Amino acid sequence: MNHFGYKFHLMQNKRKSRNRVNKPIMLLWMGHIISHAGDAIYQISLPWLILELTGSKTLTSLVAVSAYLPAILFSLMAGVIGDRFDRRGVMIFSDGARMLFVGLLVVYLLNGGTEPLIIGIIAFTVSTFGTLFYPARDALIPSLVKPEQLTSTNAFISTSGQLAHLSGPVLAGALFAWVGLNHLFTIDAVSFSVSMICIALISKKHITIRQEKEPTTHIHQLKEGLQFVRKKGALAGLLILTAMNNLFIMGPAMVGTPIFVREVLKLDFGAYAIIEAHMAGGMLAGSLFIWRFGKEISRSRLLFWGMVMDGLTYSLLYYIGNYEATKILLFIHGIGIPLITVSRTTIIQNVVPDRLRSRVFSMVNMSVIGFTALSAGLVGPLAEVVPISTIFLVIGLGAALCGVIGMSSRGMMKMEELAR
Repeated sequence: MNHFGYKFHLMQNKRKSRNRVNKPIMLLWMGHIISHAGDAIYQISLPWLILELTGSKTLTSLVAVSAYLPAILFSLMAGVIGDRFDRRGVMIFSDGARMLFVGLLVVYLLNGGTEPLIIGIIAFTVSTFGTLFYPARDALIPSLVKPEQLTSTNAFISTSGQLAHLSGPVLAGALFAWVGLNHLFTIDAVSFSVSMICIALISKKHITIRQEKEPTTHIHQLKEGLQFVRKKGALAGLLILTAMNNLFIMGPAMVGTPIFVREVLKLDFGAYAIIEAHMAGGMLAGSLFIWRFGKEISRSRLLFWGMVMDGLTYSLLYYIGNYEATKILLFIHGIGIPLITVSRTTIIQNVVPDRLRSRVFSMVNMSVIGFTALSAGLVGPLAEVVPISTIFLVIGLGAALCGVIGMSSRGMMKMEELAR
């Protein structure tokens, strides 16, 4: 082989190495795509169930709050658990507990249960165990891949969610007529068992062992994580903007969208499911874009432009009263979501030491899901007196402003330098 042939051979091998997805990541992806499909069905079925049972927007909001409130109450301690114990085991436990309690909800509904309070308590418990999963997962990923593979790996993992949320609502719409609303929750329960099996198949030999000495108590670990974020001003600013962005956008997205479908578009559950699937399709397109071009673009810039897209696309719903236009607009909205989530995850994985990652990701989880709870709790009562389209206009502008603030901050725009 001549000199040029040898160099070409080396380049080909390097390219194959970069593009190869290792076995643990593939197992994680496979488990995610099934469990996320179940989650997608659960997330659109729960508010619809309460609307069907009660017809009350306020009660729908309150049950939605019960599903997101645990992130405020327990996320920080969940992060301590993820840093203190085997992250793989924490994820398996989280899946198993959620499988059991979603199954309990099915049993309750099949036995004629209709009390929103009971449904809310079960949803609260499911979400409580869910707070353990994602901080542990996001902290585990850097132990499974090389640092230069983090952006593409995070984008690849996120495609499992997008594919699942693309197929989940479509499946929900199709299965609704076949198995009924109650058994949509059965499908979610079964999906957790698949995720458990896939995670259990990830061999511990593939996981880089952590060497750092840990503080002796849970409280010391919690304080250490909070102090780390406080000292990293740009990281603290990112968490604050994440919280504000989700306060503006997530309640209307979760609770307002089914209201918009029922009251503005005057359509049924099947149309709602198709609209959600279009948004998931946009999210998939955004993830594939980052997978292909993520290394070539500033992650901070991607993150904050994603926030601007996140808000402005919802504001435009104020001017929309058409089903086809709504599908297109929410597809575009979906593109911006992975720009936020993948970029934010990769930045944190690079900036934060391994022994602190679960704690910092738990703060992200609290900012995202916790403020979703507050947002969902506000939007239902507000929608009783203000048209949902008007709510979309105002909150969308507020969410977009979060991105503008981020781009105007030199510290947050230089977060990538902290990762070096």
